[in-house]
Amino acid sequence: MPVTVSETFFSVGVRDMARATAFYCDTFGATVAFATPAWTSLRVAGVRLGLAFDSKHTGGATGLHFSVADLTAACAEVERAGGRVEQARVEAAPGVLLGLVVDTEGNGVTLTQR
Repeated sequence: MPVTVSETFFSVGVRDMARATAFYCDTFGATVAFATPAWTSLRVAGVRLGLAFDSKHTGGATGLHFSVADLTAACAEVERAGGRVEQARVEAAPGVLLGLVVDTEGNGVTLTQR
């Protein structure tokens, strides 16, 4: 009998909880479900994103993807919020553009425009 899964969510490590929370709220419209110094639960487009405090976190690939309507505008918003754009536009397939961005904590996020 399979295990009943009630929710699927991502978590990423962060060095600065307040800065990371502000980045995801300001950039991607996340809402805070609850927050503590060690863990913050956000909601982004119906999916939970956990921010896990780790004072030694150095960032890296996350597997986190956001679909966006305007890749150029999304990349600009990432930079405005303190993140950086690693690669602004890559055509992954006909009509599918990808942007590779990094949040304020060094975590990679893929943005997809169809």
